[in-house]
Amino acid sequence: MLKRFNPFNKILSSLFKNRPYEEKNVLISDEDYFIRAIKFEDIKDLLSIEREVYAGELPWTKTAFLMELQAADPHLYLLIQKAGKTIGFIGCRIFDKDAHITNVAVLTEFQGQGIGSFLIGEIQQFALLNKCERLSLEVRISNKNAQRVYRKLGFTSSTIKPEYYTENKEDALEMILSLKEE
Repeated sequence: MLKRFNPFNKILSSLFKNRPYEEKNVLISDEDYFIRAIKFEDIKDLLSIEREVYAGELPWTKTAFLMELQAADPHLYLLIQKAGKTIGFIGCRIFDKDAHITNVAVLTEFQGQGIGSFLIGEIQQFALLNKCERLSLEVRISNKNAQRVYRKLGFTSSTIKPEYYTENKEDALEMILSLKEE
């Protein structure tokens, strides 16, 4: 309870411009989860998830997460928990009419259960509320499973970005979901 009133935490919280997100319990594939906006003290858990999902790699550092959480652009970063344990997260930043998914990861043991799709759906709602016309993301050219999930959600392939991933110079496939009403 004292942490809540710590003046240092209050100052830091005011620096982070997380958009309001109503935390909630959700049911996904008949399992209970809890979803809420990411706070700066969650970054340690996010890095741990990255290490597991990306085989020891850290695509995003603590500094990268901190910078995103305090970015001036409209953004939404969410985490999802099962029984109090953080099992996944997603982030999005809005540029003009584009909502760009910056990062999404779900612990391996929880993949294939609809959690990633649910998180993308939450970001899609955020994008629509912000009058975006498209939702975009990059995915490793070798990550066929993720591409399949994104296609199932309505994303289409756009362009290949050569050597997008700096650690191994792998290409990325940009994928886009149109949010415009036809």
